[in-house]
Amino acid sequence: MLHEAFRSALEANAARAHTELVWQSCFGRCTQGPNVLVRELVTAEPGGLTSGGFATLPGPRGVTALYNRMDAARAQRVVIEHVNGGQIVRDLIERPGIHPNDPAAPRTKDS
Repeated sequence: MLHEAFRSALEANAARAHTELVWQSCFGRCTQGPNVLVRELVTAEPGGLTSGGFATLPGPRGVTALYNRMDAARAQRVVIEHVNGGQIVRDLIERPGIHPNDPAAPRTKDS
């Protein structure tokens, strides 16, 4: 289960104390799923949560990404590189409506 993979990755990388892992029902991108949203939590005051989200991120405000086709290995990368490192993992993000096997899909060095 993907939720468990993220929980384990957060704990293994000492990120659980500064993150909140919650369910989201729909991002409107089911054909690219499972999808995971990582975003900074919005707070009313230090220590007071006012909206749901996945992670409080170090670094600049507003570092948000919707990752596609997630699995346990990708969850580990997202926790290390994005949640802890503050860097979006761009190769795990697809443009809306583009399937990786589509000729119009962006190519990486491995494809």
